[in-house]
Amino acid sequence: MSTPVVVLQLGTSQVGLDTYNNRVFVGRDPTASQLSYLDAGLSRRHAELCLNQGQLWIRDLGSANGTWVNGQPVGANPVALQPGMQVYLGSVPLGVMWTGGGAIAQAAAAPAFAAQVAQHQQQMVQAAAMAVPAAVASQPLPKEFSYRRQDANGNGVVLLALKQDTHWSGQALSGFVEFTALDNESVASITVELIEKHADGPGQGHVWDRVLVRQGPWKAMHNDILPLPFELDVPSGVAPSGREVHWYLHAVVDINWASDVDVELPITVRNNDLERIRDAMGALDFRFSDWDNQPHAQRFDAAFQPPAQHRNRINAVNIGVEYLGATVKLALQIDKKGFDREEAVAMDLAQMRGVSAEVMAATLQKIIDDAMA
Repeated sequence: MSTPVVVLQLGTSQVGLDTYNNRVFVGRDPTASQLSYLDAGLSRRHAELCLNQGQLWIRDLGSANGTWVNGQPVGANPVALQPGMQVYLGSVPLGVMWTGGGAIAQAAAAPAFAAQVAQHQQQMVQAAAMAVPAAVASQPLPKEFSYRRQDANGNGVVLLALKQDTHWSGQALSGFVEFTALDNESVASITVELIEKHADGPGQGHVWDRVLVRQGPWKAMHNDILPLPFELDVPSGVAPSGREVHWYLHAVVDINWASDVDVELPITVRNNDLERIRDAMGALDFRFSDWDNQPHAQRFDAAFQPPAQHRNRINAVNIGVEYLGATVKLALQIDKKGFDREEAVAMDLAQMRGVSAEVMAATLQKIIDDAMA
């Protein structure tokens, strides 16, 4: 288990964030938020905190009482948090402790601030009453976004639409989320997240990216149809879809004082770097089985079997691929008859992606030849 980079505290509840478990919803409802605390001033899903490249960020999710940093309200745009700040969700203080040193202390809100929160709540109620999205039933989603799935309950229908089901690591993923209201209700937010579910990982999967498509609250009237474009980043160096790894999008329409509407859309993720290495070994007449990896880790291992005529001198070539920022480490273990030999080389990731298939095969052949010598 990774050591937390930061520890968050809300009331008596705590949660740690690290490199891979780097996002949490914070609020009143434990079924909707990973960090929850039962307080009437909190919305059920109040705010989101995200750790990105060591920096902690916070944004509001359309909460009634607002999210506040140093006395200023936070909206849909994330705000960076630093030690020594004051952070409140409504009037509930948020504590943060950085394991490398520094903290945001939990301090009771002053009476004047409580009045400011109450005024903000009144303004949000008034704004929600006026913020009615235009019904656009006459403007259907673009036809090219033909890979679609929807789900519904008594409050509405939510649909996810993509141009295709297959996407590449290291590239952006564009789509549409569409919400159709089946009742008159107040919507707090609409989010879409990219999730990897590993057979050996947590049951809920790992969120690699999440976008706040629309922040409310707003009043949705019966039969209002709201299509919204979104874009997510498929990170570089992630595991491809396979027997143990499954990817999907999850859209959530957060409805105040009623049941959320959500839908999941399975997708296929491919990793071009691993495919190039696999194909280069295939060009050298080695046989491939599958890549293995730990949950959410950017390290992959596979065994390549030699052709039958070489089985008298070599059993297998085991290749480990590890992403290290802008470089990738290739570790080759040569299982020779009688003894093993290991070779490792670090390659610039952009350079490796730019070479031809022939150069890639020749590079791997030289590493194998050097180890066999």
